[in-house]
Amino acid sequence: MSLQVLWFKRDLRLADHEALCAAAAAGPVLPIFIVEPDYWQLPDTSYRQWEFWRGCVADLATAIRAQGGTLHIAQGDAVAVLETLRQRHGPFTLWAHEETGNGWTYARDRRVGAWARQAGLIWEELPQQGVIRRLPHRDGWARRRDAFAHAPQRPAPDALRPVPGVEPGPIPSARALRITARIDSTCHICP
Repeated sequence: MSLQVLWFKRDLRLADHEALCAAAAAGPVLPIFIVEPDYWQLPDTSYRQWEFWRGCVADLATAIRAQGGTLHIAQGDAVAVLETLRQRHGPFTLWAHEETGNGWTYARDRRVGAWARQAGLIWEELPQQGVIRRLPHRDGWARRRDAFAHAPQRPAPDALRPVPGVEPGPIPSARALRITARIDSTCHICP
């Protein structure tokens, strides 16, 4: 069976994770979380957000270990990290949720899509919420959103088949990412 790479972006859970369930049904899963330093330098990110994410990623790694797998944590540009995986493990299917983040994450996802097409890889992006991307028109969106919202929740896979030779990698500190605690001088609530 071919390798399935599950890219955890914003949905850091095992239960009710359609992309994870599909990947696990297709073959051995290499779960990955990519720490993107450039993202964490954006003005709409913060030290507090990273510290929250850092704890969530640690919890996710623990949950994946309990299912028999290893969460690979990599740092860098998403395309470069995924290309390194391709060179190390050969062709794979990339699974992820459609992310509804900001303009930076949208542009990043477009670059990843272009890279996957050029590399001859399949990238399966599955909806994670009622937002439906790439509609040719507005007709019927509410029906599709409602169907998504009323679909039954998916349980976590019973087990994850591990990928040999995958190391977890460290979760970097805020200091390592050059994220500093900022005081917002525009706060009108605080004295």
